[in-house]
Parts: sequence; structure tokens; C-alpha cells
Amino acid sequence: MEANSFVDYYKIMGVKPDITPEDLGRRFHRLAKRYHPDNPQTGNRERFDLLVEAHNLLKDYAKRSQYDILYKQVVGTTQAYPSDGTGGDTVGQDVDIQSKLLSVFYNRRRHSIRDPGVPEFELERIFGCKVENLEFHLWYLKAKRWIERLENGMFSITVEGIDHVNSEHYRKTTTMLLMDRSQDNDDLD
Repeated sequence: MEANSFVDYYKIMGVKPDITPEDLGRRFHRLAKRYHPDNPQTGNRERFDLLVEAHNLLKDYAKRSQYDILYKQVVGTTQAYPSDGTGGDTVGQDVDIQSKLLSVFYNRRRHSIRDPGVPEFELERIFGCKVENLEFHLWYLKAKRWIERLENGMFSITVEGIDHVNSEHYRKTTTMLLMDRSQDNDDLD
């Protein structure tokens, strides 16, 4: 996506760039119900298609990381990648960055099993900051044995890292299903 064809997916979803994946999913679910073409009162096919496009991009950690770089250039800072560790919800931001890093490593391993390494310059490009600003997160992921540094100096996800990503995905999916059921029950009241 180029800056001249930039679409503000955060604005389409009506959310701030630092929204958590869980809150993004809840927001999408509410808006999708409202604008679904089958809804006779508020259905809007064009709006619904834009919401689906926005949600599909923003829910994918790697795609969102790349999009956030362009967003920062076009709109301003995203608050998702603090350069100095100050401000708002530092722990929440750290968890988000670590999840996005794991997603980058997971996607590389998934798409290139024989060459799974991600070089530091690519991390800088994706996250829009110097690799030094990611050192804490890389240290943590290495200490958990979720990533490793390969002989060529690049980073790669480990089997333990893939297991962690998979278990987090399962946990989030289960949580979303439970929340959807409780929301449906609230609608019945």
C-alpha cells in the first residue's frame, strides 16, 4: 500500500491505533452486525465491505505492523511502538509488540521453512524504529525460548514459540466465543 492510496482503517473501524486485538474483534463484531447487507434497518454493503477489509488487515499482526509504518508516515504516531518506554499502558504496549514480533517470525518460518531468519534491518523496517528499541522484547522472547538467533545472526521462531502463538490464538478465540455468547444473551434481555 502506497501513501497516495492510503486508507485509514482505524478511522473506518472507529478505533484508536493502540486498540488491542481483543477490542478490535469486539468492535468489528458490533459494526458487522449493524452494517451487514442482510440487516434491513442499517445494512450497507459498501460500509460492510470496508469493515471486513479493515478488520482483515488490522487483525493480522504482520500486516498491521507494516500498515502502522505507513499510518505513522501519513497520519502521525500510532502509540503502538514507544521509542522511550514512557507513556500510557507500557505493559500492554510491550505485550502487543512482543506478539507482533512473534507473528513476524511465525509468518517467516511458515512461508520459508528453509530460510526462516528475519534480519535486524527488516525488523527496523516493519516496526519503524531502530532494533535497539526492540532489544528488551527480543531479550524477553529469547529468554522464554520462543525465538533464537541463528548462526547467520538473524532471528527465528522456535518450536516453543510456535506452540505459544498457537495457544494464544486458541485462548483468544475461545474468549471471543464466550464474549459473543454473553453479548447475544444480553441482546435477549
